Amino acid sequence: MTEQPQGNFIAGQNRSKEQGTNYPDFTGRLSIPGRDHENAVALWVARDKNGNVYFSGRMDPTPITDNVKTQIESLADRPVEDMTDVAEGAANLNLRPGQLVCFANSFKQPDPRDTTEEAEKRAKRPDYWGRLLPGDGSPVVAISIWLDQDRYKRPILRGATSYPIPGMQPGDEVGPRPGDNELATPKITKPDNSERDRS
Repeated sequence: MTEQPQGNFIAGQNRSKEQGTNYPDFTGRLSIPGRDHENAVALWVARDKNGNVYFSGRMDPTPITDNVKTQIESLADRPVEDMTDVAEGAANLNLRPGQLVCFANSFKQPDPRDTTEEAEKRAKRPDYWGRLLPGDGSPVVAISIWLDQDRYKRPILRGATSYPIPGMQPGDEVGPRPGDNELATPKITKPDNSERDRS
């Protein structure tokens, strides 16, 4: 079995959002599998008609990069967005270009009939699953999100992106849970003065 390409996803609580404003609740970045750049994302938290929390948002099509020329070229190359164009991201889920949506993962809920091995597998599943339509002609992207906290105990969403796996239920797609890697909040360390030249 060929290993599927994956990208990263991380979003932190938007601390500058004031109560009653329409600013996003979370902002962050993601990378689409197989691409060498990231894009900014903005997410809003809402409840569905059954009271379940979900995230909806948009991906900025301009890549996050230090190369201004690349950013300008991406703006010039962007096709005119046809807002009537929608894609089916999963059963009964239609997405517009640049739109993403993530739902609570019901496949993660404990089942008393599970064996120990099944329960361990279930616990490793993402807390939320979702879909993104990049809007540039590329296929729909699957998103797996785990809930976490930054070092100040604020909510943070960590995850991975991949392409949907045919025949798998969206919430059952399991990518590796992101660990403390380059996406983690940087830790500030004090220099070790014991090695300092004291001459």
